Amino acid sequence: MIIMKKENKKIKGIIMKKTFFKKLFTASIAAITALSVFRGVPTFADDTSATTMATGEANAVVKIRKTLNIAQGITTPNATFTFKFTEKSGTSSNGAPYEKGVNIPDISVTYSKTDNQVNDKIEKTTENIFGNTTYKHAGEYVYDVREDKSGWTAIEKDSKKIDAMRYDERTYEMHVIVKNKANGGVYISSVYFKENKQSNTAKVQPSETGVYNLFDNTYTKDASRDPKPDDPSKVDPTANALTITKKVDGASGDKTKDFHFHIRIQLPSTNKTAAEPIKNIVVQHGNASHELAVVAASESVDYDFTLKHGETFTVTQLPAGSKYTVTETGVPGYTASSVYLTNGTSTNGAAGQLGQDYKVENILLGEKTNNNTVTNKINDVTPTGLLIDNLPFILMIGLGLAGFVVLSKKRREA
Repeated sequence: MIIMKKENKKIKGIIMKKTFFKKLFTASIAAITALSVFRGVPTFADDTSATTMATGEANAVVKIRKTLNIAQGITTPNATFTFKFTEKSGTSSNGAPYEKGVNIPDISVTYSKTDNQVNDKIEKTTENIFGNTTYKHAGEYVYDVREDKSGWTAIEKDSKKIDAMRYDERTYEMHVIVKNKANGGVYISSVYFKENKQSNTAKVQPSETGVYNLFDNTYTKDASRDPKPDDPSKVDPTANALTITKKVDGASGDKTKDFHFHIRIQLPSTNKTAAEPIKNIVVQHGNASHELAVVAASESVDYDFTLKHGETFTVTQLPAGSKYTVTETGVPGYTASSVYLTNGTSTNGAAGQLGQDYKVENILLGEKTNNNTVTNKINDVTPTGLLIDNLPFILMIGLGLAGFVVLSKKRREA
């Protein structure tokens, strides 16, 4: 009997302990639930690792930075780039469905001819994308973000375009986590972006607090085909990108002689991200036309050619922003010089040296007219066969001989 009483007490003790822990566990869950309801704050696994966080209970501020890639020597086009936000369905990390019913208005940045490129790009930043958006209750809101392919018109004449715009095809998933304030109302607690890809990608990191470089476009334009950007009637879609003309000066110059040249053409950095990158260029000199492949690693072309007096070397099409260096092999007796138009501005090349190689380097090919006239001059031959350059020395020798004759005559007479 005593043993049985002891066993009963033991069992009752175990049951009481289990009941106590069960009640404690239930009370804890109830407390957490009550606290959650009181605060109205859902738990999101991504919240703490978001890339933009609110300061206190003030809304997080987020802006989109737009990059327009544009080479030197091009007038910035009039363009408005618009970003659109579309609500998305899905499930949050806490198991709750994404909240819906709050639209974010389109937001845009505008470019014009007064904007100037620095290092082949122009950057602009939107206003706060939540500036005209109001959330009524807490939760996670998710949007697809993309750039609209609008807001720009190509320059066209005779059904031929002389410029192009490459729009950014990337889209992003933007997560907006809204929480309740302690004393009523809600605020944007955190925001982050992920690029929409097949594989799971890392969050996009802002370039500075709340500013995300999400989209970049590339604007390209043909060299030499827009001589007056403010006058569309002057557009010439058939103009050559570059024309080099050979001229021989001087009565004794050989106008049947071949002068040897080497040209190196460097494409702008924007060619790689252009809507249609240039991979081959066409050159013509004399009656020959040649298609040259662009070296992908260096984005350049090297070529040797010869020109006689009055002949031209032309490059049919190049993106504005390209640069060229042309070198003429020195010829005994000839001195080279040049006058060239670079993006519509006339410039005198450096003075050459007699019989030496002549180089004009890193010349910009802009949207306006580009050409180069290289002149070789040779001094005229005098009828006596004596060079005029030696005349002072001949006169000195003549005077010396005359003086010697006079002095000798006076000595004989003495």
